[in-house]
Amino acid sequence: MVMYMGSTGIYLRVDEELLRKFTEVARALGMSRSEAIRKAMEMFITVNEGSLMTPKMRGLVKSKLTLKELEEAYLVSK
Repeated sequence: MVMYMGSTGIYLRVDEELLRKFTEVARALGMSRSEAIRKAMEMFITVNEGSLMTPKMRGLVKSKLTLKELEEAYLVSK
Protein backbone atom coordinates (compact mmCIF):
# COMPACT_ATOMS: atom_id res chain seq x y z
CA MET A 1 0.00 0.00 0.00
CA VAL A 2 1.39 3.40 -1.01
CA MET A 3 1.10 6.18 1.54
CA TYR A 4 0.39 9.60 0.08
CA MET A 5 2.23 12.01 2.35
CA GLY A 6 0.81 15.51 2.31
CA SER A 7 -2.42 14.25 0.78
CA THR A 8 -5.81 15.74 1.49
CA GLY A 9 -8.80 13.73 2.58
CA ILE A 10 -12.15 14.27 0.90
CA TYR A 11 -15.72 13.46 1.85
CA LEU A 12 -18.35 12.60 -0.70
CA ARG A 13 -21.86 11.27 -0.70
CA VAL A 14 -22.81 8.41 -3.01
CA ASP A 15 -25.73 6.07 -3.47
CA GLU A 16 -25.39 2.91 -1.34
CA GLU A 17 -25.68 0.58 -4.34
CA LEU A 18 -23.00 2.49 -6.26
CA LEU A 19 -20.67 2.28 -3.26
CA ARG A 20 -21.37 -1.45 -2.84
CA LYS A 21 -20.56 -2.18 -6.49
CA PHE A 22 -17.50 0.09 -6.41
CA THR A 23 -16.16 -1.60 -3.28
CA GLU A 24 -16.77 -5.04 -4.77
CA VAL A 25 -14.86 -4.22 -7.97
CA ALA A 26 -12.03 -2.47 -6.11
CA ARG A 27 -11.56 -5.49 -3.82
CA ALA A 28 -11.68 -7.89 -6.78
CA LEU A 29 -8.80 -5.88 -8.27
CA GLY A 30 -6.90 -5.97 -4.97
CA MET A 31 -7.32 -2.24 -4.42
CA SER A 32 -8.59 -0.21 -1.51
CA ARG A 33 -11.44 2.20 -2.21
CA SER A 34 -9.00 5.08 -1.80
CA GLU A 35 -6.65 3.59 -4.40
CA ALA A 36 -9.55 2.99 -6.79
CA ILE A 37 -10.86 6.54 -6.33
CA ARG A 38 -7.38 7.99 -6.98
CA LYS A 39 -7.13 5.89 -10.15
CA ALA A 40 -10.62 6.96 -11.25
CA MET A 41 -9.68 10.62 -10.67
CA GLU A 42 -6.49 10.22 -12.72
CA MET A 43 -8.45 8.58 -15.55
CA PHE A 44 -11.11 11.31 -15.41
CA ILE A 45 -8.42 13.97 -15.80
CA THR A 46 -6.72 12.11 -18.66
CA VAL A 47 -9.96 11.64 -20.56
CA ASN A 48 -11.36 15.13 -20.02
CA GLU A 49 -8.25 17.32 -19.91
CA GLY A 50 -8.11 17.68 -23.69
CA SER A 51 -11.76 18.62 -23.98
CA LEU A 52 -11.02 21.75 -21.96
CA MET A 53 -8.61 22.85 -24.67
CA THR A 54 -10.85 22.21 -27.70
CA PRO A 55 -13.26 25.15 -27.13
CA LYS A 56 -10.28 27.47 -26.64
CA MET A 57 -8.86 26.37 -29.99
CA ARG A 58 -12.14 27.04 -31.81
CA GLY A 59 -11.68 29.93 -34.20
CA LEU A 60 -7.92 29.46 -34.53
CA VAL A 61 -8.44 27.26 -37.54
CA LYS A 62 -11.36 26.94 -39.90
CA SER A 63 -12.77 23.48 -39.33
CA LYS A 64 -15.53 21.64 -41.09
CA LEU A 65 -15.97 19.54 -37.95
CA THR A 66 -18.29 20.36 -35.09
CA LEU A 67 -16.91 20.82 -31.59
CA LYS A 68 -18.23 17.36 -30.66
CA GLU A 69 -16.50 15.78 -33.69
CA LEU A 70 -13.23 17.54 -32.81
CA GLU A 71 -13.39 16.26 -29.22
CA GLU A 72 -14.12 12.72 -30.41
CA ALA A 73 -11.20 12.88 -32.86
CA TYR A 74 -8.94 14.09 -30.04
CA LEU A 75 -9.97 11.24 -27.74
CA VAL A 76 -9.48 8.64 -30.48
CA SER A 77 -5.98 9.96 -31.19
CA LYS A 78 -4.90 9.61 -27.54
